[in-house]
Amino acid sequence: MLKNKTCDFCDTKAAVEIDKTFLCAKHYFKLPPVILFAEESVEVTPEPKKPLPSHWSVLLREIRADAGLTQRDLSRKTRMSQRTVADYENTLEPRQLSIYKVERLLSALGYELDAVLVKKNV
Repeated sequence: MLKNKTCDFCDTKAAVEIDKTFLCAKHYFKLPPVILFAEESVEVTPEPKKPLPSHWSVLLREIRADAGLTQRDLSRKTRMSQRTVADYENTLEPRQLSIYKVERLLSALGYELDAVLVKKNV
């Protein structure tokens, strides 16, 4: 989370900044290929040599950093290994996440994990 920044698309606290655009987790996960700004649109294309960062990895790292905790501090609070926390924050080789471990990490950071059922139109 970024201090004193709100999402450019809603009033929620911003989690990340991409190309001078502040986004909350909701809008970050729904990031379209083109981000629309007030006056212009900018094409967002990833460089082919660099892997795209895992959304959860970036979000978990930002939340932990905002709380002022190191990976070791968070691992002690959650009774997980520091290696597990590091793997969950790894953006180059994202790890398959356990929803239960994510819930433990978020709970230790003062957040709750909510799930929303979305029906797909087939």
